[in-house]
Amino acid sequence: MTRRPIFAYRISWSQLAWLGHRLSGIGVLVYLFMHIVENATLALGPDVYNVTQTFFRNLPVRLGEIVLMAALVYHSLNGLRVIAMDFWPSTTVWYRPLTYGVIIATALAMIPLGLIMITPYAPWGGR
Repeated sequence: MTRRPIFAYRISWSQLAWLGHRLSGIGVLVYLFMHIVENATLALGPDVYNVTQTFFRNLPVRLGEIVLMAALVYHSLNGLRVIAMDFWPSTTVWYRPLTYGVIIATALAMIPLGLIMITPYAPWGGR
């Protein structure tokens, strides 16, 4: 009797790239909505706006902003990859290397960006 794996479905790189693009786009859209609501509190006066700003000045929110920045970088680079493949169909031969390139470029871009963004909360940073 042979054992069958619990999850027999194999996910391809194209499906992961599609899912990553959609999830990063949804994350950016949610942040945009939150940003609009937060800026709308300016209409209620400076006191209300200052109170809302205290919710956003802490480490967990800053870590979320770093994840948001990673989503923005990935979404933009992957979008450029998709555009290149749409305009030049011959680039589909390079689908997997281009996908790897987007992931590597996102990781490399997030090293300095993450360090810059976390510096105010880090032991070496100042407030």
